[in-house]
Amino acid sequence: MAWHTFRNLEKDFIELTRYVALDRKNSGVWSERIAQLLLVTGSTVDSVFSEMRHCALLPRSKALADLQDNSLPNIGNYRDVYEPVYQLSGVEVYARYGLTDYGAVRPFHPFVPQNNPQWWNAYNDIKHGFFQDMTKGTLDNLVHALGALFTLNVLHKDSQRYLLKTDIIQEGDFGGDLRLREHFVTRWDYFKNSFIGQPSNISWDAWASSEIFLHRFRKDPSTRA
Repeated sequence: MAWHTFRNLEKDFIELTRYVALDRKNSGVWSERIAQLLLVTGSTVDSVFSEMRHCALLPRSKALADLQDNSLPNIGNYRDVYEPVYQLSGVEVYARYGLTDYGAVRPFHPFVPQNNPQWWNAYNDIKHGFFQDMTKGTLDNLVHALGALFTLNVLHKDSQRYLLKTDIIQEGDFGGDLRLREHFVTRWDYFKNSFIGQPSNISWDAWASSEIFLHRFRKDPSTRA
């Protein structure tokens, strides 16, 4: 469900690009519509963060238990649990659409050191004062927020299983024609033990893509196939 929610938000964003091109030159452009999309996207990120804490594959820890018992967690609580597991601060996604290329964005880069991303702060400000802080609804903040939602989908294990089954996650020769045609169970075996990407001894590439975003999975030095 989280993936389909992301796709619907991405479609809304694509409609927006008819008026504001996905171009770095437009990164500071703001509008009421962009602010509205940022508000919904940020709220969805919050919901996915909350859902992720119930994943059965997460390493057991006191921090995770505390998060699971927390009825009102904030992004600091999520950061403290998920950053050591998924290494979100190091994730890059590439944004492009049509004839424009926004380039690489790192939605969670400020997690190390322990800071909140600018787009999250903008989302919170808009949530609590929409009319006063509408100007924080910029193209750049929205791209980063959508990139964050894409990131959580492709790394969260419960979503990842679905994305593997539906071939949204692909493996093979990135940029070439070769695609891995293994059975889903075999492909899942390559992914299930790593929270950041692929086992270090796998020679082929793995990536996930949507209409706008692309993520190439990292090699995980702590796991081997």
